[in-house]
Amino acid sequence: MRRARNPNHAIAASIAAVAILAIAATFTFDPVPPGLPGLGAVEFPRLVCGILLLLALLLAATHAEPISAEDAPPIDGRAFLIFALCLAFIPALDVIGMIPAIPLFLVIVGRLWGGTALLGLVLSALGMGIAIWFVFVKIFRLTLPKGWLGTVLGL
Repeated sequence: MRRARNPNHAIAASIAAVAILAIAATFTFDPVPPGLPGLGAVEFPRLVCGILLLLALLLAATHAEPISAEDAPPIDGRAFLIFALCLAFIPALDVIGMIPAIPLFLVIVGRLWGGTALLGLVLSALGMGIAIWFVFVKIFRLTLPKGWLGTVLGL
């Protein structure tokens, strides 16, 4: 009798593939002038992807029983819409910039996901936007994408 496959292996392989592709993409980045403080535009994504690779290895080493079709919930149509919004997030960065795109994305996806009041979503999304701005702009001293709108407005 054939032994059931561990579903964590496929999930871990998918995560590892995305992390490896992202690491490979960092080799196409423009060089950063030497002497800038903090992690650069190349080191930080590589650090995050390295952590993802380690977590994927841990996931692959974790045993899980396969889920039967009866146990797995059906995929709601909102899941596909949320995936489409994830794909639309990148072009939104080019148009409105990173700091406004993050809270907007979080509020829209949070409403689709359901279960949280709009005020809570807005406050947490604004907090996340402020936290990302503080960490990356103030601490790491990186320039985040302003987008077309930020450039036009002179921000």
